[in-house]
Amino acid sequence: MRKFILVPGLAVLCLSFSATADDWGAPNPVSFTSRGFGYVAEIFPPRSRQNTTDKPLCYFYETGDSGGTAWKIAAKLKWKAPLVNDAMPYQAVVSTHGRLVTLNEYGALGYKNAVAIYGQTGALVKTYQLDELIPAGDSAKIETSMSSRWWNKDAKYYFLDNPGRLYIVLPWGKAVEFQLDTGRQRYGPSAQFGELAKVVAKGNNSNEETEIWATSLRFSSITDLSHNSETADHSNR
Repeated sequence: MRKFILVPGLAVLCLSFSATADDWGAPNPVSFTSRGFGYVAEIFPPRSRQNTTDKPLCYFYETGDSGGTAWKIAAKLKWKAPLVNDAMPYQAVVSTHGRLVTLNEYGALGYKNAVAIYGQTGALVKTYQLDELIPAGDSAKIETSMSSRWWNKDAKYYFLDNPGRLYIVLPWGKAVEFQLDTGRQRYGPSAQFGELAKVVAKGNNSNEETEIWATSLRFSSITDLSHNSETADHSNR
């Protein structure tokens, strides 16, 4: 277990998802965190620092706050694995039990890999194209641009347990349920999912509700600091 100090001015740059729909630059490394910061997924594009491969690479950490006046993170690498995307996932949600679900291809939202579910060792459970999730009859409800179909714009996300599930609640009153262990999915009115309806009725800030918490890693990351520390330890031997 190592402890790292993250410099706010460098490592914590909030990643905005409100960029012009079709003004895509090259993707940068980014992290996604669970509610409470218990798990962090750091994702590096192909042929970038910390990634010499042709696929995006994820370093998935379990973290703990070391306390004190400085922001220190004790991070343990749980898994490291390539992701199914071509360049990068555009967004992701992370559960408080250490599950990663990525959303959309960077630069081409709403087509292949609209949802990709990963297991607790980084193995791919299931990936879906958008047309496998949302029926053609509801496609007119999706905002479109030259490059993308913004199907999950203004969506809400809920992780439920026993069994592990993710619900994506869409603005037009429908929801998609994903079984995290098997990847099976169902689509229908939100009200037809009984446990989800109970959670939504709690209102804002229910423990089950999550968000897309993203941080730019353009300058620094837990992975960078870990590798630098390991290099320093090796050189001092």
